[in-house]
Amino acid sequence: MCLSGMNKSLTRLSLAGKLAIHYAITTFAVLVIASGILYWSVLDHLEREHQNLLTSKITDLKKYFNTSSNFGEELQELIDIEHHHSQMPHSSAIHPGVPHHVFVRILNAQGELLLQSGMMQPLPKTLKFPAANDFEENIAVIKQKLTNNHQYLLGSAWAQTNYQEQAKKILLQCMLELAPDETLLSEYQHTLFGVLAFGVFASALAGFWITRRGLQPLHQITNAIQTINAQQLNERVGSKNWPHEIALLADSFDQMLARLDQSFGQLSRFSADLAHELRTPINNLMGETEVALSRERNTEEYCQILESNIEECSRIARMIDELLFLARAEDPKTEINCQYLSVENEFRAVLAFYESIAAEHHLEINYQANQIVVYADQRLLRRVLTNLVSNAIRYTPEAGLVTLFAETMPNHSIKISVSDNGIGIPQDQLPHIFDRFYRVDKSRHRDTQGTGLGLAIVKSIMHLHGGTVLARNRQPHGTLLELIFPSSEK
Repeated sequence: MCLSGMNKSLTRLSLAGKLAIHYAITTFAVLVIASGILYWSVLDHLEREHQNLLTSKITDLKKYFNTSSNFGEELQELIDIEHHHSQMPHSSAIHPGVPHHVFVRILNAQGELLLQSGMMQPLPKTLKFPAANDFEENIAVIKQKLTNNHQYLLGSAWAQTNYQEQAKKILLQCMLELAPDETLLSEYQHTLFGVLAFGVFASALAGFWITRRGLQPLHQITNAIQTINAQQLNERVGSKNWPHEIALLADSFDQMLARLDQSFGQLSRFSADLAHELRTPINNLMGETEVALSRERNTEEYCQILESNIEECSRIARMIDELLFLARAEDPKTEINCQYLSVENEFRAVLAFYESIAAEHHLEINYQANQIVVYADQRLLRRVLTNLVSNAIRYTPEAGLVTLFAETMPNHSIKISVSDNGIGIPQDQLPHIFDRFYRVDKSRHRDTQGTGLGLAIVKSIMHLHGGTVLARNRQPHGTLLELIFPSSEK
């Protein structure tokens, strides 16, 4: 429960607070590792220095006894001088100016005391020196900690001397008191803890301040975004001199605003166009019905009115079907049933339907398929060809020519073209002919049966196939529409 509450508390923190906590944790980890390395480095250096100091003392005494056999007052004075010297500050690399007490004791081979430093007597009896090695050149050194928490470095070694004109072995025992270094290490630990606490606090404070300062552009862009609504989609937030990362966000948001502005505009135009397109047949239905009800009519007149109403209802139904088809086509989950189709067979099937209509308008329709095979949905391909041929017939004057042509492109894609030699489309209106309900000029229409959705449906079907549709004017007159299907090897 406590951990869950802590996680919830962290999730409620601001980004600046979270980053400040992360800075503090990172700084704490780095300082702990660095402090540990420094502490163990100092400790290792001290231990090596202490051992060198003690072994050098023992080595000096061994050299002295190799050349002298004096155990009298002169030697006692020498030991006291050495002890007094050890109590004076020395030039240590780690702790300069700190005295170290070195005690000396000399025993014979039987363990009897021959000589010792003046302050050797009050030391604890539990102090045990290491056993000296039989080889004279070796020095045994150990560290011992007593019950009073004081540490000592103890060293033992055999030395050869001429005592009373007889060659004898004597045992040298030296002790180095480490109390000054214990104090030094304790102070060093407190210093490290202080540095650690200050570093964590300072990093958290600095991290919070730096983060708050760094996030100011984000707060500014948030305030700018909050002022934008559906009536102000033309506003842009990327015009200021933002930092690079914020500039990328601002540019992406501006691109989204541009898409939303375009989509809202298209939706608004679509709603207006839809209302306009539906208003005409509905007004026709209402007008004819009102006229029919204005007076008594015979059966034949009522039949004529009903037939006219059926035509208007069919137009409305066809418009609704096409809108539903466009809605399904724009769904990314829509699946189509593609197969390899002979373009020549599809041309024939479509032209067989329009043959009588073309003859009625004194138009000629021909095709050239070049034995092309296209990978497409047969039902949708025929709907595309039907829409394009229907438009070509509608916009081509009498004695005109409509041509269907198929070819394979260098990249193995398939291009199907439908062209006419009609009056063409103004160049500035070509980019809009695939919009819903868009009509270039009502005077171009031979009839009013179209819904203005044919080319929009063509574009949606080509999008389902992963292809494209292009439109351009032919020279000297006429229109060319090209369907490009992506390559699909058998």
